[in-house]
Amino acid sequence: MIKDLCKKEIESLVKLSSLINSSLDIVEVLDNSMHVAEELMDAEASSIFELDFEKNELFFRLVRGESISKAKEVRIQMGEGIAGRVASSGEPLIVWDTEKDNRFINKVDLLTGFKTRSIIALPIKNRGRIIGVLEVLNIRDPRSFDSKGLEVLMIVTNQIGVAIENARLYARLKEKFALTRDELRESQSKLIQSERLAALGKLSQGIAHAVRNPVMIIGGFAKRIRKKLILDGSTTGYIDSILDETARLEKLVRDVWKYTSMSDPELKPVKISALLQSALAGWRQKEGSGSIKVEKNLNAEDPLVFIDEELMARALIHVLENAQEAMPGEGTISISTWWEDKWMVISVRDNGAGIDSDDLPLVFDPFFSTKTEGMGLGLSIVNRIVSGHRGEVKILSKPGDGTEVRIQFPPHPEIE
Repeated sequence: MIKDLCKKEIESLVKLSSLINSSLDIVEVLDNSMHVAEELMDAEASSIFELDFEKNELFFRLVRGESISKAKEVRIQMGEGIAGRVASSGEPLIVWDTEKDNRFINKVDLLTGFKTRSIIALPIKNRGRIIGVLEVLNIRDPRSFDSKGLEVLMIVTNQIGVAIENARLYARLKEKFALTRDELRESQSKLIQSERLAALGKLSQGIAHAVRNPVMIIGGFAKRIRKKLILDGSTTGYIDSILDETARLEKLVRDVWKYTSMSDPELKPVKISALLQSALAGWRQKEGSGSIKVEKNLNAEDPLVFIDEELMARALIHVLENAQEAMPGEGTISISTWWEDKWMVISVRDNGAGIDSDDLPLVFDPFFSTKTEGMGLGLSIVNRIVSGHRGEVKILSKPGDGTEVRIQFPPHPEIE
């Protein structure tokens, strides 16, 4: 068929080079490449294997020809069959009669119904490294194939190698760009939240400072009035209401003051089991906690982490209290710990009512609460404590499907 590179072959190869350099769609590029190879060799079908470097095996990147699309599910070990031998040796292999060659394996034919009579297989390389195999199947006139035909196919495989590597590079760049974009969005979101919380914290501190003295004065004088006046029953009730509401305000002021004036954590080595034991003991003092079942799935190694045990236990107590309040009467709290990269994760999951998606972005804001009682400082305190440990709090929740609070932090302050 080919004695010298004639005008038709040269034009086809120039066209192929142009197609490869004009598109980063790997399927389009490879399909065009195989179409050129089939036309030049006057073949029935063709396929391209790509090397999976992690598993050290070949998989079909693209298959052309009738009834052989099912072959995409097949994987071939290095050294197995014609393609596997070419990938191992790095040398072309030509089989004119597959029925007489014991190196040929027919599992693809059995799967697809395609009858492979002959194969020309060439290694696809890039920068000297084998990255795949090109197979041209069933040349209609084997007598026309000679060394020039092999030379043409080698040019085609070189172009295919460039196309595959370009596609891989492009895919990595897209992935890195997407990751960078997502990280930028997440950082921006965290910065906005941090600035909002800082502003709310300053506002809360100012309000607490302004309200603290008047509330204490009101409460003090109400107590004196109650002691000195001879009161009838209705008036006693009024005074008691004033004292109760004043006590609530005093507690609010104390909690806000604690939240806004929280000290930096003093990091010391603590076992995760000891931290959880301390938090559970503190939470169990809350009324109604005895009706809640606690399940644990903890990391077997019981790692040592550098934390302020008192502060972190306080954060976990707030999380446990929230979980309890989401399950009035009874329910189950599941506590799990695991490593995520270099970060320790503590997960507290309840099977309560869950949080509405519209409320999730607001759960860390001071004074935000969906409960009829309470001041909405619990998760704000949790977030502040964990942030002080250079960690992060994540809330995963769906209405009717419970809530999971994940606290993650580096096991050592120098690890990020």
